[in-house]
Amino acid sequence: MSPSKQALLLALAVVICTAQSFSQDAKIGDVSDGNRSSPVHLLNLYDEEGSIITPQIEPMLPFSPKQTCSPCHDYTRISDGWHFNAATGVLAGRRGQPWIFVDRTTATQVPLSYRAWYGTYRPEELGITPMRFVQLFGRHMPGGGVGDNEQMQTPENVMRWWVSGKLEVNCLSCHDAEPGHDQAEFDTQTRKGNFRWAAGATSGFAAVQGSARDMPDNFSIYGSLLDDGKKIPPAIRYDRNRFDSHAKVLFNLERQVANDRCYFCHSTKVIGAQSKRWQSDEDIHISAGMQCVDCHRNGLDHRMVRGYEGEAQEYDNPGAATLTCKGCHLGEDSEEGVRAAGRLGAPVPDHVGIPPVHFQKLTCTTCHSGPWPAERAYPVKTSRAHALGTHRVNRGDAALPHIVAPVFVEQGDGVIAPHKMFWPSFWAKIERGQVKPIDPLLVQPLAAELVPADTLGTGDWPGLTQGQIATILQGLVQGDSTLTAAYVGGGNLYRLSATGRMIAEEHAAATPYSWAFAHDVRPTAQSLGVRGCDDCHAGDSPFYFAQIPVDTPVAAESGAVRRMVDFQDISSFYARLFGWSFMLRPLLKIIILAAGGVLALIFVSYLFNAFSAFIRGADGS
Repeated sequence: MSPSKQALLLALAVVICTAQSFSQDAKIGDVSDGNRSSPVHLLNLYDEEGSIITPQIEPMLPFSPKQTCSPCHDYTRISDGWHFNAATGVLAGRRGQPWIFVDRTTATQVPLSYRAWYGTYRPEELGITPMRFVQLFGRHMPGGGVGDNEQMQTPENVMRWWVSGKLEVNCLSCHDAEPGHDQAEFDTQTRKGNFRWAAGATSGFAAVQGSARDMPDNFSIYGSLLDDGKKIPPAIRYDRNRFDSHAKVLFNLERQVANDRCYFCHSTKVIGAQSKRWQSDEDIHISAGMQCVDCHRNGLDHRMVRGYEGEAQEYDNPGAATLTCKGCHLGEDSEEGVRAAGRLGAPVPDHVGIPPVHFQKLTCTTCHSGPWPAERAYPVKTSRAHALGTHRVNRGDAALPHIVAPVFVEQGDGVIAPHKMFWPSFWAKIERGQVKPIDPLLVQPLAAELVPADTLGTGDWPGLTQGQIATILQGLVQGDSTLTAAYVGGGNLYRLSATGRMIAEEHAAATPYSWAFAHDVRPTAQSLGVRGCDDCHAGDSPFYFAQIPVDTPVAAESGAVRRMVDFQDISSFYARLFGWSFMLRPLLKIIILAAGGVLALIFVSYLFNAFSAFIRGADGS
């Protein structure tokens, strides 16, 4: 073979290998050509088997986000992002908001998470399977995670997964800019077990009817085997006008996720003085025109930056360091001496007159975030805890779970930050000193005749007496002398002694669960300390002495409160004494100034006498 042909074949091999490498390592939609505009997404719809969906083919099947988006985007890499990877064993990161399982009929509110956050329980500890978990909390999930993880689909319910399908990552949950997008439909469809239909139902070009939950195990999406005609099988209908001549549909997608898409899952309602939206302000960053994703950024891996101190080191992501409060507003000088602060026009604060110890003991959010602290912590409702934004939300202020904020809690690193907090309540068994929650479904038959019905639909606690608790505990251990049952609520663990006497004792399992928050951020003029030291250090300052209600369904314990200082690892006596010292500080300043003046007069007098002696000595010579 001639050298020229060898060179040509070698060049061709390089091109082929490069193309193959590109196709394996990056897809065309994941590699930017530098243009910042959003590309047009005129796409074929594909079902979960990879077949094209056209208006002419019946039955019309739900489109699969994975199959529809995968030709251009790396679905596998995306599905490992922060919103989807809770059950994959990744680093848990700083403790965050859990999923809160609520069952009023058994007086239960318990924090759940697949992440290893201290104080939470894995769903399976309460007998909650991945399928049930998705039906409970899929309403505020963007798909993926346990709903798309075959390793978590246990053999005993594998047929039900086949009927419901997988809950794939729904790219539309975040990136759909179409006005007709209805994320509340995700709740409707996941509760019905219509996992494979959920993405289509949220779009503005399809509608879904029927319920996979009502279907038998031998149901087929290609044709129902039902013959009673009473139950409606799940089915999807597309707006045929949205298909062009090539059976393609135009998606209105935005690379820059809109705030409204974030708000659906990340809204907080403050109940009380600041409960009216028109009387409160948005986060100062949003008011200035910023987007949530300006700070909470991610790359193709969808590892969303959460923005807390230490995150950059924890996840080996140096870029995250500049997206914290300090990183953006204070920054550090680079090796070239260039100031790194002021990203996106962020002002660089001077903090004139504030002692440096404040920046060692407090997060920025302590002074700048959340509702202004009052004499009593505000009850709040969140999207994920209270199903806000869905068609089944209980709008009552007393609906469970009962969360309060702000609570200034000292974190594990010794720094105080504002937190949301709630008190776990659940039935449990004690094994080898460990408190393990019991599936509420096992408790419901025992509580049915004892727990008062919610006739007003408030969603509030039923109000339990210790006698009712004792009766249920006796029912739980009936026939099993080796079992020790307990009820956790309001900071106490209730159990029966060997003689049948009720014992209530403080227990680590009953301590409140809290997680730090950063929004809404108040402007400088509304930050703690802007009016002086008394904002925090007055003798009755809410920063130390606000009331934190001890939330419990146990009627005898209702109305109990704790003080903010109880969560800051200092004594209330010290905090109050330190606060009272500020009352004497104006007098102390006067005394110091007066003493300084006296010392100055004495110094001048000595200086004058010395000068006079020097003059007399000079004259005598």
